[in-house]
Amino acid sequence: MNTKPKKFEFPAKGFHIVGSKVGEADYFLGQLEKTKDEYEIFKYNLSAFASAARSISFHIQSVMRHYPGFNEWYEVRQNILKKNELAKFFLNLRNLTQKEDEPPVGFTGKMRNGVIRHHAFFWDYKNNEYRPIGDVVDLSKEYLITLLEITYECYRDFSVYVDPRAIFTKQGLAKLGWCIEDIEEAVGLPRGFTDIQNGVNNDDERLKLLQRDYQGDEVMEQYFDKYGLKQNRKKDD
Repeated sequence: MNTKPKKFEFPAKGFHIVGSKVGEADYFLGQLEKTKDEYEIFKYNLSAFASAARSISFHIQSVMRHYPGFNEWYEVRQNILKKNELAKFFLNLRNLTQKEDEPPVGFTGKMRNGVIRHHAFFWDYKNNEYRPIGDVVDLSKEYLITLLEITYECYRDFSVYVDPRAIFTKQGLAKLGWCIEDIEEAVGLPRGFTDIQNGVNNDDERLKLLQRDYQGDEVMEQYFDKYGLKQNRKKDD
């Protein structure tokens, strides 16, 4: 009986799209830190951060919805976000800044050793039930890490589909129903291009060649490292 899995066809969108949106949120978080003493510019950056950060989960869904088991997997994480007060606050903030008003932010400053240290805080607005207490930049970073934790879990749990280090392995190929020639074709090489020994047990060497030249840099790893997420990528059996 043939138990070989059906050959998986990758959708047009890749996980690098998620990495790009994470990079955008990371950029505007950095701008928040730099513009604490420029109140109007700070609000512009906060609005841009809230929009970029909110889009991370949208892009994860857009990219991953074609992958086996993702919808059930994401439903669990979506429920976690719905119960997270800080995540709900930033969702409302994003909606507010896009549709109605400017960010509800106040500012204070304290002189220490001749240097003014600026502090931004959220104030109550309309009927918002929850207002996070603390520095806006710190709270924004906390929110981004919450989203990155879900992104990391996705990257780990679906590694064979999104992480070249898992795809370019015998285990990854077996799960995808692929052969080495399929990888060669996917990266733009003729099928059999790396088979310099004419099929004589050289699969490991062929995969090493492809890993070296075509894996590329993994954008997401730099953000997982930057924000302290553990690098325990799930290995497929």
